[in-house]
Amino acid sequence: MRSIEPRPEPARYATWRAASQADINYGYKLIPSDLKSEIKQALIDEQRGLCAYTGIKIDADRSHIEHLLPQAHCRAGEDVDYRNMVACYPAQGAAHEPFGAIRKANWPSLADRHLFVSPRSKGCESRFFFKINGKISVAEDDEAARETVKRLGLDHKKLESFRKEAIDATLKDLDIRKARSRLKGLERAEESSGPLELFCFVLKQALQKHIRRLESIRESRKP
Repeated sequence: MRSIEPRPEPARYATWRAASQADINYGYKLIPSDLKSEIKQALIDEQRGLCAYTGIKIDADRSHIEHLLPQAHCRAGEDVDYRNMVACYPAQGAAHEPFGAIRKANWPSLADRHLFVSPRSKGCESRFFFKINGKISVAEDDEAARETVKRLGLDHKKLESFRKEAIDATLKDLDIRKARSRLKGLERAEESSGPLELFCFVLKQALQKHIRRLESIRESRKP
């Protein structure tokens, strides 16, 4: 999971919300389909082309609008709050995956909100640790991160294999100079505003581990 740097909501959506609040049925279901498409694209751009939960690459055809606090638990106006929305894999109506937004379903309830690490929370990226084999772990005392991994299936073997494939492709034949260069490239990309590489937050951790291992080997060979 990568922390989302907030951008302004689409101007047309802000106008629609302001004009629609008096409607007795005011809510997400009333948003016109073309405006929902505009919102989804804005979310994809804000997330730099990555699924908010998994880090898989998404576009308009591979994603849907996800509510961080599920619509089933939203109070008046919360289901149209732009900050309660993210774009997630897969597309609406696509085959269910055993991880991510579909797995999350109607969690968290209002009572469990404190157990959900949101991609809109500052520093969320630092609460998840990835191994070279694609496995995910959290700090022993981080109950919310542990519950989030469980509820979103971020430890599912299928997702682990996707991450491992990306890690293996990145680390293949990388000496320490190339590894440092690759890491700097990922860090520079974060400072830009365009699309990011899939699992970029995972790859950064893998590269850091790889560099430390190569440094240790080099030190051990010194006379």
